[in-house]
Amino acid sequence: MRGLDAGKVYEFLDQLADEAQAAEQERKAARHENERLEVELQRVRSELQRVRAELDEYEQVGERVNEQVVQLFSQAQLVAEEMVQDVSRDARERISQARAHERQIVAEAMDTAGEQVRSYARSAHTQMQSIVDSFATEVDRLGSSPVPPGQTHQKDPLYDDLNDRQIRSRHGSGPEFPGSD
Repeated sequence: MRGLDAGKVYEFLDQLADEAQAAEQERKAARHENERLEVELQRVRSELQRVRAELDEYEQVGERVNEQVVQLFSQAQLVAEEMVQDVSRDARERISQARAHERQIVAEAMDTAGEQVRSYARSAHTQMQSIVDSFATEVDRLGSSPVPPGQTHQKDPLYDDLNDRQIRSRHGSGPEFPGSD
């Protein structure tokens, strides 16, 4: 009765809530994947740290290490550092992609919401204009029909106690409303 259809509004809000929940689930999945990658990175780092600690132990004990063993440890360290860099790069890329995807989902949801609100407003405006036009036609019809002979005028509590200026202002006509008459 006042211009908004509560069912459509709640349906729209439910739709937005579903979209927001889906975006949150995707964000949580991306965060979970990031945490998994961070755990893997930590494991690689601790493995690297362990390898470095073993290398330090061998040096402290004073054992002679031949050149091949030194090269193997160096290669392992390089591979581990490469893996750390790869995992870090991959994690940063995935986080960046997840953030971009989240922004895209939010932008699409906002676009959809805005278009739906505009469409609903246009529909409500059209319906309200139709009601106003219908009401004006009915008022004009009632105002132009003469009182049949023998019938007395029935008192209208909304209009009979009003002066001419008040009636014109209610109908949107007269000098207070230029261009209406």
